[in-house]
Amino acid sequence: MAVAPLIEFRQISRIYGRGEATIRALDRVDLTIERHEFVAIMGPSGSGKSTAMNILGCLDVPTSGQYLFQGIDTTGFDRAQYTLLRRHMLGFVFQGFNLLARTSAVENVELPLVYRGMDARERRARALTALSQVGLAGRENHTTQELSGGQQQRVAIARAIVTSPSVLLADEPTGNLDTKTSREIMELITGLNRDHGITVIMVTHEDDIAAHAKRTLRFVDGQIQSDTHAGAEVADVL
Repeated sequence: MAVAPLIEFRQISRIYGRGEATIRALDRVDLTIERHEFVAIMGPSGSGKSTAMNILGCLDVPTSGQYLFQGIDTTGFDRAQYTLLRRHMLGFVFQGFNLLARTSAVENVELPLVYRGMDARERRARALTALSQVGLAGRENHTTQELSGGQQQRVAIARAIVTSPSVLLADEPTGNLDTKTSREIMELITGLNRDHGITVIMVTHEDDIAAHAKRTLRFVDGQIQSDTHAGAEVADVL
């Protein structure tokens, strides 16, 4: 029996507003992402890339069409079901880190496990492992205010992977970082995909950052304009 794709969009549209104020942020998008892929999503402002990412992360729902995760149609899920999907299958990394101030690195990383109801000893062990995995062993008890921007993003990545997600969703993960630190963070994210098999979906506007991905989707006017795989264009869907 064939294994269902990890992620599938079937004619996904997302429409905001009414009448003359209607905005078609996504327009009948078809998309398949397989397990272990590293996909970059690019496009100009208003192209639909952020809307696509929000739907992928179950932070928004389509107006029409189907979003299938591991072959299961999620478009009829209620809020509790979306929460469970995010909690158990998805990890998020944002441009702004979104860490708790005056809270230690390890406590920040533990937070998703608290929501799962995991006991204190196990979640502390998992958080320490995740911090070690992103190169922050020895910094566990430093507050976010005592860490550099790159270290804070490493904490955010550790928090995203501590639940062993199937998918890591990264929204402009290097947007607030200098060139050297951006390279280090991208090497870390690439390693998570290559060595640990985590599917990575990343929004970026920088070509050099997107070059770390194995596949690049370019959105224009709510549709996928091109789908480039390992340097060779495999589809031009407009």
